[in-house]
Amino acid sequence: MKRIMLIMMVMVLLVASATTAFADALYIQVNTADATVAINTGSTGYSSYKAIVEKGDVKYIYNLVSGIDTLPLQMGSGVYTVSLLGSNDGRRFRKLTEETINVTLEENAVFLSSSQTVNWNDESEVAILAKELTKDAETDREKLEAIHTYVINNVKYDYQKATSLPKGYIPNPESTLEEGLGICYDFAALTASMLRSVDVPTKLVKGYSSYTPVYHAWNEVLVDGEWIVVDASTDSIFVDYNVRYSLEKSSSDYASSKVY
Repeated sequence: MKRIMLIMMVMVLLVASATTAFADALYIQVNTADATVAINTGSTGYSSYKAIVEKGDVKYIYNLVSGIDTLPLQMGSGVYTVSLLGSNDGRRFRKLTEETINVTLEENAVFLSSSQTVNWNDESEVAILAKELTKDAETDREKLEAIHTYVINNVKYDYQKATSLPKGYIPNPESTLEEGLGICYDFAALTASMLRSVDVPTKLVKGYSSYTPVYHAWNEVLVDGEWIVVDASTDSIFVDYNVRYSLEKSSSDYASSKVY
Protein backbone atom coordinates (compact mmCIF):
# COMPACT_ATOMS: atom_id res chain seq x y z
CA MET A 1 0.00 0.00 0.00
CA LYS A 2 2.85 2.39 0.88
CA ARG A 3 4.55 1.53 -2.41
CA ILE A 4 1.37 2.40 -4.36
CA MET A 5 1.00 5.70 -2.47
CA LEU A 6 4.62 6.59 -3.20
CA ILE A 7 4.18 5.89 -6.93
CA MET A 8 1.03 8.03 -7.04
CA MET A 9 2.81 10.94 -5.30
CA VAL A 10 5.67 10.77 -7.80
CA MET A 11 3.18 10.78 -10.70
CA VAL A 12 1.41 13.86 -9.30
CA LEU A 13 4.73 15.68 -8.95
CA LEU A 14 5.70 14.78 -12.50
CA VAL A 15 2.37 16.03 -13.88
CA ALA A 16 2.63 19.27 -11.89
CA SER A 17 6.18 19.80 -13.11
CA ALA A 18 5.19 19.17 -16.73
CA THR A 19 2.24 21.56 -16.45
CA THR A 20 4.44 24.31 -15.06
CA ALA A 21 6.98 23.88 -17.84
CA PHE A 22 4.19 23.66 -20.42
CA ALA A 23 2.83 27.04 -19.34
CA ASP A 24 6.09 28.75 -20.36
CA ALA A 25 6.74 26.69 -23.46
CA LEU A 26 5.81 27.41 -27.05
CA TYR A 27 2.88 25.19 -28.05
CA ILE A 28 -0.09 24.68 -30.34
CA GLN A 29 -3.01 22.95 -28.63
CA VAL A 30 -6.30 21.91 -30.28
CA ASN A 31 -9.65 21.94 -28.50
CA THR A 32 -11.93 19.86 -30.71
CA ALA A 33 -15.00 20.46 -28.51
CA ASP A 34 -14.82 24.20 -29.19
CA ALA A 35 -13.27 23.82 -32.66
CA THR A 36 -10.41 26.13 -31.69
CA VAL A 37 -6.64 26.04 -31.46
CA ALA A 38 -4.71 27.76 -28.66
CA ILE A 39 -1.25 29.11 -29.46
CA ASN A 40 1.21 30.01 -26.72
CA THR A 41 4.15 32.08 -27.95
CA GLY A 42 6.13 30.94 -24.91
CA SER A 43 9.42 32.56 -23.90
CA THR A 44 10.81 32.84 -27.39
CA GLY A 45 11.79 36.50 -27.05
CA TYR A 46 10.40 37.93 -30.28
CA SER A 47 8.64 41.30 -30.24
CA SER A 48 5.74 40.26 -32.48
CA TYR A 49 4.09 37.05 -33.66
CA LYS A 50 1.77 35.81 -36.36
CA ALA A 51 -0.09 32.55 -36.82
CA ILE A 52 -1.20 30.99 -40.07
CA VAL A 53 -4.11 28.54 -40.08
CA GLU A 54 -4.55 26.67 -43.37
CA LYS A 55 -6.89 24.02 -44.69
CA GLY A 56 -6.62 23.12 -48.35
CA ASP A 57 -6.38 26.33 -50.37
CA VAL A 58 -7.87 28.52 -47.62
CA LYS A 59 -5.52 30.49 -45.39
CA TYR A 60 -6.12 32.76 -42.40
CA ILE A 61 -3.33 34.95 -40.98
CA TYR A 62 -3.59 36.29 -37.42
CA ASN A 63 -1.58 38.75 -35.35
CA LEU A 64 -0.95 37.23 -31.93
CA VAL A 65 -1.27 39.71 -29.07
CA SER A 66 -2.14 37.92 -25.84
CA GLY A 67 0.63 35.45 -25.04
CA ILE A 68 -1.95 32.72 -25.46
CA ASP A 69 -4.32 33.34 -28.38
CA THR A 70 -7.34 31.21 -29.25
CA LEU A 71 -8.08 30.93 -32.96
CA PRO A 72 -11.09 29.33 -34.68
CA LEU A 73 -11.02 26.21 -36.83
CA GLN A 74 -13.88 27.50 -38.96
CA MET A 75 -13.29 25.41 -42.06
CA GLY A 76 -14.83 22.20 -40.72
CA SER A 77 -13.36 18.77 -40.10
CA GLY A 78 -10.21 17.71 -41.89
CA VAL A 79 -6.49 18.41 -42.04
CA TYR A 80 -5.20 21.80 -40.88
CA THR A 81 -1.69 23.21 -40.87
CA VAL A 82 -1.02 25.71 -38.07
CA SER A 83 2.20 27.74 -38.15
CA LEU A 84 3.66 30.15 -35.62
CA LEU A 85 6.03 32.91 -36.78
CA GLY A 86 8.08 35.44 -34.84
CA SER A 87 9.67 38.78 -35.72
CA ASN A 88 11.74 41.47 -34.06
CA ASP A 89 11.05 44.21 -36.58
CA GLY A 90 7.41 43.50 -37.48
CA ARG A 91 8.35 42.89 -41.12
CA ARG A 92 10.53 39.81 -41.43
CA PHE A 93 8.97 36.77 -39.77
CA ARG A 94 10.70 33.48 -38.99
CA LYS A 95 8.76 30.23 -38.71
CA LEU A 96 9.13 28.97 -35.15
CA THR A 97 6.99 25.85 -35.27
CA GLU A 98 4.36 24.15 -37.41
CA GLU A 99 1.79 21.46 -36.66
CA THR A 100 -0.38 19.41 -39.00
CA ILE A 101 -3.58 18.28 -37.32
CA ASN A 102 -6.42 16.06 -38.50
CA VAL A 103 -9.57 16.96 -36.58
CA THR A 104 -13.19 15.87 -36.46
CA LEU A 105 -15.33 18.80 -35.38
CA GLU A 106 -18.97 19.10 -34.44
CA GLU A 107 -20.88 21.18 -36.97
CA ASN A 108 -21.24 24.83 -35.91
CA ALA A 109 -19.34 24.31 -32.62
CA VAL A 110 -16.86 26.97 -33.67
CA PHE A 111 -19.67 29.50 -34.08
CA LEU A 112 -20.59 29.07 -30.43
CA SER A 113 -17.04 29.39 -29.13
CA SER A 114 -14.92 32.25 -27.87
CA SER A 115 -11.86 33.13 -29.93
CA GLN A 116 -9.50 36.02 -30.55
CA THR A 117 -11.98 37.86 -32.78
CA VAL A 118 -15.19 36.92 -30.98
CA ASN A 119 -14.00 37.11 -27.39
CA TRP A 120 -16.29 36.44 -24.42
CA ASN A 121 -16.76 34.26 -21.35
CA ASP A 122 -19.66 33.57 -19.02
CA GLU A 123 -18.46 36.18 -16.51
CA SER A 124 -18.00 38.96 -19.07
CA GLU A 125 -20.36 41.93 -19.19
CA VAL A 126 -21.18 40.95 -22.76
CA ALA A 127 -22.53 37.56 -21.68
CA ILE A 128 -24.24 38.87 -18.55
CA LEU A 129 -26.12 41.51 -20.55
CA ALA A 130 -27.03 39.04 -23.29
CA LYS A 131 -28.54 36.65 -20.76
CA GLU A 132 -30.51 39.48 -19.15
CA LEU A 133 -31.84 40.70 -22.50
CA THR A 134 -32.95 37.21 -23.54
CA LYS A 135 -34.23 35.84 -20.23
CA ASP A 136 -37.82 35.77 -21.52
CA ALA A 137 -36.97 34.71 -25.09
CA GLU A 138 -38.35 31.34 -26.13
CA THR A 139 -36.67 30.99 -29.53
CA ASP A 140 -33.34 31.84 -31.12
CA ARG A 141 -35.06 34.40 -33.32
CA GLU A 142 -36.39 36.17 -30.23
CA LYS A 143 -32.87 36.15 -28.76
CA LEU A 144 -31.53 37.65 -31.97
CA GLU A 145 -34.20 40.35 -32.05
CA ALA A 146 -33.59 41.35 -28.42
CA ILE A 147 -29.80 41.55 -28.78
CA HIS A 148 -29.87 43.23 -32.19
CA THR A 149 -32.31 45.88 -30.98
CA TYR A 150 -30.12 46.65 -27.99
CA VAL A 151 -26.91 46.88 -30.00
CA ILE A 152 -28.20 49.17 -32.75
CA ASN A 153 -29.82 51.50 -30.22
CA ASN A 154 -26.93 51.68 -27.78
CA VAL A 155 -23.81 51.60 -29.98
CA LYS A 156 -23.10 54.40 -32.44
CA TYR A 157 -20.92 54.21 -35.52
CA ASP A 158 -17.52 55.78 -34.85
CA TYR A 159 -16.61 57.66 -38.03
CA GLN A 160 -13.36 59.03 -36.58
CA LYS A 161 -12.14 55.57 -35.61
CA ALA A 162 -12.91 54.32 -39.12
CA THR A 163 -10.41 56.80 -40.58
CA SER A 164 -7.56 56.03 -38.17
CA LEU A 165 -7.76 52.29 -37.61
CA PRO A 166 -4.38 50.69 -36.78
CA LYS A 167 -3.11 47.85 -38.94
CA GLY A 168 -4.06 44.45 -37.56
CA TYR A 169 -6.86 45.86 -35.42
CA ILE A 170 -8.68 43.30 -33.24
CA PRO A 171 -12.11 44.24 -31.81
CA ASN A 172 -12.85 44.10 -28.09
CA PRO A 173 -16.57 43.48 -27.46
CA GLU A 174 -16.32 44.58 -23.82
CA SER A 175 -14.84 47.94 -24.83
CA THR A 176 -17.43 48.44 -27.56
CA LEU A 177 -20.21 47.80 -25.06
CA GLU A 178 -18.68 50.13 -22.49
CA GLU A 179 -17.86 52.98 -24.87
CA GLY A 180 -21.02 52.70 -26.98
CA LEU A 181 -18.95 53.34 -30.10
CA GLY A 182 -17.51 51.19 -32.83
CA ILE A 183 -16.88 50.48 -36.49
CA CYS A 184 -18.57 47.66 -38.40
CA TYR A 185 -15.96 45.14 -37.15
CA ASP A 186 -16.78 46.10 -33.54
CA PHE A 187 -20.53 45.78 -34.13
CA ALA A 188 -20.11 42.34 -35.67
CA ALA A 189 -17.80 41.09 -32.90
CA LEU A 190 -20.12 42.38 -30.17
CA THR A 191 -23.21 40.88 -31.80
CA ALA A 192 -21.50 37.52 -32.31
CA SER A 193 -20.18 37.45 -28.73
CA MET A 194 -23.58 38.22 -27.23
CA LEU A 195 -25.45 35.70 -29.37
CA ARG A 196 -22.90 32.92 -28.85
CA SER A 197 -23.07 33.48 -25.10
CA VAL A 198 -26.79 32.57 -25.22
CA ASP A 199 -26.20 29.53 -27.45
CA VAL A 200 -27.13 31.00 -30.82
CA PRO A 201 -24.60 29.99 -33.52
CA THR A 202 -23.25 33.18 -35.09
CA LYS A 203 -20.58 33.94 -37.68
CA LEU A 204 -18.54 37.10 -37.94
CA VAL A 205 -18.16 37.72 -41.68
CA LYS A 206 -15.86 40.14 -43.52
CA GLY A 207 -16.17 41.16 -47.15
CA TYR A 208 -18.17 43.59 -49.24
CA SER A 209 -21.73 44.89 -49.15
CA SER A 210 -23.88 47.01 -51.43
CA TYR A 211 -24.60 49.20 -48.38
CA THR A 212 -21.05 50.55 -48.23
CA PRO A 213 -18.17 51.04 -50.71
CA VAL A 214 -15.48 49.94 -48.22
CA TYR A 215 -14.46 46.60 -46.72
CA HIS A 216 -17.17 45.61 -44.28
CA ALA A 217 -18.06 43.26 -41.43
CA TRP A 218 -21.43 41.75 -40.52
CA ASN A 219 -22.96 38.59 -39.05
CA GLU A 220 -24.69 35.46 -40.20
CA VAL A 221 -26.95 33.92 -37.57
CA LEU A 222 -28.41 30.42 -37.54
CA VAL A 223 -32.17 30.75 -37.04
CA ASP A 224 -34.68 27.97 -37.69
CA GLY A 225 -32.03 25.93 -39.48
CA GLU A 226 -31.07 28.74 -41.88
CA TRP A 227 -28.16 31.19 -41.85
CA ILE A 228 -29.53 34.73 -42.16
CA VAL A 229 -27.57 37.93 -42.78
CA VAL A 230 -27.64 40.54 -39.99
CA ASP A 231 -25.83 43.88 -40.26
CA ALA A 232 -25.88 45.76 -36.95
CA SER A 233 -23.61 48.65 -37.94
CA THR A 234 -25.72 49.49 -40.99
CA ASP A 235 -28.92 49.27 -38.94
CA SER A 236 -27.41 51.51 -36.25
CA ILE A 237 -26.84 54.21 -38.87
CA PHE A 238 -30.40 53.72 -40.14
CA VAL A 239 -31.66 54.26 -36.58
CA ASP A 240 -29.63 57.49 -36.28
CA TYR A 241 -31.27 58.84 -39.45
CA ASN A 242 -34.75 57.46 -38.70
CA VAL A 243 -34.61 55.18 -41.73
CA ARG A 244 -36.70 52.02 -41.73
CA TYR A 245 -34.66 48.83 -41.75
CA SER A 246 -35.15 45.09 -41.95
CA LEU A 247 -33.26 42.94 -39.44
CA GLU A 248 -32.76 40.21 -42.03
CA LYS A 249 -30.77 41.40 -45.03
CA SER A 250 -30.71 39.88 -48.50
CA SER A 251 -27.66 37.66 -48.99
CA SER A 252 -27.40 38.98 -52.55
CA ASP A 253 -26.26 42.33 -51.10
CA TYR A 254 -23.22 40.72 -49.42
CA ALA A 255 -20.10 38.94 -50.67
CA SER A 256 -18.00 37.28 -47.98
CA SER A 257 -14.21 36.85 -48.08
CA LYS A 258 -13.48 35.69 -44.50
CA VAL A 259 -15.57 33.98 -41.84
CA TYR A 260 -14.74 33.79 -38.12
